[in-house]
Amino acid sequence: CSSDSDSLDGVVIPAIKTAVMDGTAPHVIDPRAPGAVDEIINLGDFWDEEKLKAHREEILSLNEEKKRLFSSAYRYIRAAFSVYGDTTDIIGRAMDRQKAAAVSARIVDDLFKGSPFSKDAGRETRLFASAITSQGLKNHLPTLFDDQKVYMLKGKQGTGTEKVLERVKQAALERGYDVEAYYCGLNPHKLEHLAIPALETAVTTGNSYHGFSGDAYFCEDLDRFLDQELLKSYKDDLDHNEAAFESLLNRAVELMGRAREIHSTIEGYYVPSIDFEAVNRCREAALAKILEA
Repeated sequence: CSSDSDSLDGVVIPAIKTAVMDGTAPHVIDPRAPGAVDEIINLGDFWDEEKLKAHREEILSLNEEKKRLFSSAYRYIRAAFSVYGDTTDIIGRAMDRQKAAAVSARIVDDLFKGSPFSKDAGRETRLFASAITSQGLKNHLPTLFDDQKVYMLKGKQGTGTEKVLERVKQAALERGYDVEAYYCGLNPHKLEHLAIPALETAVTTGNSYHGFSGDAYFCEDLDRFLDQELLKSYKDDLDHNEAAFESLLNRAVELMGRAREIHSTIEGYYVPSIDFEAVNRCREAALAKILEA
């Protein structure tokens, strides 16, 4: 959960094609075929409404303040993204795109040499491996790339690491390989990591906010293709942007932390009203149904 990275929001069990997830706001998920395929488990059946109604005004007030704090945090994140975009534009002006494209070609050739194009394209699954949370920037990269052949790309925003990944992704799909594409929590249109399960291979990127810490089969730093003299002429702008970005992002994290504290206070009203023995019976019944499927 991005508002509380210690809270689990969902579990997927691929071997039995089953998922169990939290479908409450802000990530409401409606079943596509309720009853026939999907099932709704309503834990609201197990609370004491009279106990909750006694604290109606407090709960409504706290919910409103939590909503306000999250809205404010997201505005700060949008502001940070605008600054990020300006830095990306400046660095992009100093980048040698042809040399970055050559890196893409090397990886594609190394991975797919001798692999023919397929009449049936591979399937892309889009995911996130990282998020801006109430506890700061969090990622689960170490769990993704264990025992994988890793191609590592380093580079500042604007160096085009995502373009390299997009070219590798397209090459894999054209050859019929399924891929897992992991996108950026700040910019969900930017590809940051790519896994090709059939090849036990991953292509990942690293920067000052996240990076793969294990051994890499291949490593390339795209920063070496930057025109350093041109960047020096923008030093003041880049320094200002870096400070502003950090300040805005830290403020967003702080606001999300305050919202999480309020959420904990709200839970304090709900916990005494829940029949947890009934919840446990519901869990056991759901687990038995899943294992029988």
